[in-house]
Amino acid sequence: MESALSQLFSPTSWPAFVLISCRLAGLMVVAPIWSLASVPRTVRGAFVVVIAAVLVPMSPAPPFPDRILSIPLPMLSEFVVGLGIGMAAAVIIHAMLLASEVVALQTGLSLGQLLSPSIDTGGPALSQLYGLMGLAVFVSVGGPMSLIEALARSLDQVPPGSIIAVEGGGAALLRVAGQIFGYAVQIAGPVMVAVTVTNVAIAIISRAVPQLNAMAMSFAITLGISLLMFGVSLPLVVRAVGRWSVEAPNVAGAVVGELSAAGAR
Repeated sequence: MESALSQLFSPTSWPAFVLISCRLAGLMVVAPIWSLASVPRTVRGAFVVVIAAVLVPMSPAPPFPDRILSIPLPMLSEFVVGLGIGMAAAVIIHAMLLASEVVALQTGLSLGQLLSPSIDTGGPALSQLYGLMGLAVFVSVGGPMSLIEALARSLDQVPPGSIIAVEGGGAALLRVAGQIFGYAVQIAGPVMVAVTVTNVAIAIISRAVPQLNAMAMSFAITLGISLLMFGVSLPLVVRAVGRWSVEAPNVAGAVVGELSAAGAR
């Protein structure tokens, strides 16, 4: 115990501690649960310090910078690596929120805006349900700790102090961010199809029987059908989100691998 503490407080361990803290800070900015706006910054900062102290002994020792101007670039590289790891899981939650926006717009529920505690912005009431459901599934499969494990494994792939190429790193992060739209379509797809078919059916009925005034009842019918389809598709959405959450550490490892390959080139 004393040797571990002496190693941590040794001046040779300070560069590794600072660089690992920067990598953890990038993770905390975007990763689900860790980036919740309701979690105080002091708490997140304490987690960064404690986890960085645990990871320092298992990290390769980076070279001590010989100039002050050599410090910012490695710190920025570490932050980008952590950002990529956190974004691999953040796309799932943001896809849930994007799907909720689409569903709320299709059903007419977008008029009611609430403050979302997870992203500290306003949104429809459905975004609360979708966002909390995504977070619950992510926590149930051990997502927060799996991201920390992925970050610990990244210390071997991209040792602290390594420089990454901007082009390769940016392309890797953009590919991960682009998955938001694909996930959102899969989540909101059943409700969107049901609402579209319902609107077409209402338009046909209104055209065939003008005296029925089907358009006056369209909002209630559309809302009922959409909520019914939402309940029916909920197990499928939960299963899909759970599968994506389990795959998130592997996606993070692939992103780190590309960043490492980019840095090697």
